[in-house]
Amino acid sequence: MSNSANATPDDATLRVWEKTIDVQQHFNNIELQIRNYALTLFTAILAGIGYLLKEKITIPFHDYLIPSSAIGAFIGIVIMCAFYFMDKYWYHKLLIGSVTHAMRIENKFTTTFEDIGLSTTIGKYSPVNIMGQKFRSDWKYYFFYYPLIGVFVALYFILLIWA
Repeated sequence: MSNSANATPDDATLRVWEKTIDVQQHFNNIELQIRNYALTLFTAILAGIGYLLKEKITIPFHDYLIPSSAIGAFIGIVIMCAFYFMDKYWYHKLLIGSVTHAMRIENKFTTTFEDIGLSTTIGKYSPVNIMGQKFRSDWKYYFFYYPLIGVFVALYFILLIWA
């Protein structure tokens, strides 16, 4: 196999590229599953907090009565932060590695074999423009997880004070 821009991929290179694309899909699916589980748990924890608040269940701690609903909100913070960490700093790093590997293969052949540029094309269309600011995949986590974590943080302090 030649490294020139006019090289044509051989069968082995195409199989490696196809497997790399499969790995990308695998890590992308895992990330989507993580977010699905995060939303499911977010909703379940909110429901649990509502129940604990309705029942006015408290836990005595020295001279204080701690609302169990506030403890539920704190647990929500911990769980959402764990999902955020696993998604962004674990599986997304693996996805980026597989994308980088595929793009390296694609860059060898895109001049003469345009159909092998999937990762490059996805990378081109992936960023989102919001009010003139371009956000790539690393920033999209903030839009997904920060509101979820923020709801639990706000609930935690509100419930500690007023519940």
